[in-house]
Amino acid sequence: MSGVTSSMVPAGQPPLRLVGDICRVLIVGADSARRAALLDGLTQTMPEGTTFAEADTLAETLERAPASEIVILAGALDHIPARSLARLLAARHPGLRVVGLGAR
Repeated sequence: MSGVTSSMVPAGQPPLRLVGDICRVLIVGADSARRAALLDGLTQTMPEGTTFAEADTLAETLERAPASEIVILAGALDHIPARSLARLLAARHPGLRVVGLGAR
């Protein structure tokens, strides 16, 4: 199956598929299994040449975000809810695209 598994997105919503010429994707979240499943799905659906990075701490996220074209939030990080992290990233990097997958 390509895309993100149904356990990765809220019930009733289709799997996540990103389109366009996105080249640098940062996947953020404390849950390593969830990040790995998301990475697996995205590598099957994203254009060839897309590079992926992962971050599991706030410091790592803030360090890698400026070099990314999109940040995908796969859940909370360092006890910071994904919604708060999205606001923080938007304030620091207004042109950065941030996608939150929501809670399981």
